[in-house]
Amino acid sequence: MAFGTAAPGLVVQMRNGATGCTATELKLQQCIAEGWFFANSDAGCRIEDGSATCGGVIRNHEGRWVRGITKFIGVCSALEAEAWGAYMILLVARNLGINRIVLLLDCLEVVRLAHLEYLPPGAPTIMMYLREILSYDWCIEVHHIDRKRNRLAHDLAKLADGSSLYPIHFPQSPDSFVMSDYANGIG
Repeated sequence: MAFGTAAPGLVVQMRNGATGCTATELKLQQCIAEGWFFANSDAGCRIEDGSATCGGVIRNHEGRWVRGITKFIGVCSALEAEAWGAYMILLVARNLGINRIVLLLDCLEVVRLAHLEYLPPGAPTIMMYLREILSYDWCIEVHHIDRKRNRLAHDLAKLADGSSLYPIHFPQSPDSFVMSDYANGIG
């Protein structure tokens, strides 16, 4: 499976239920105006031992922090770690009662696998869980973004360590984060 970047604006749309969402493509500016939430996730694998972590952040339509998470995953591939990050931040969003969300990922392969009708043989098991949560009754858009615009999620992923298998939640941004450093771009 190949990793890479996509042209800006690649969108995978998923619509479900009687939520009033249209099938037309929503631009990010429209989502901001309509009060959607934005979720970024990212992951990292350590070369030394192969262990992986993930992190993510949810912000409201004004860009204000809603919730952040970080999680130690264990030994897995980079693709699995990226899928874990997307799954975990969507699970948090769902538990917060958010029903309109734009998921921003810098891993094109997770975006691609998320919208296939059937997963190919050998796809990571976590992709089944991710696809299940994507199919819930909510409005969700999945966009690929440049890695540079995903720094906040990346930095949250780096906070995880192997001391706990449970995710660590941040109702407020960690003290070590200067939020103005992340103002250029969503995430």
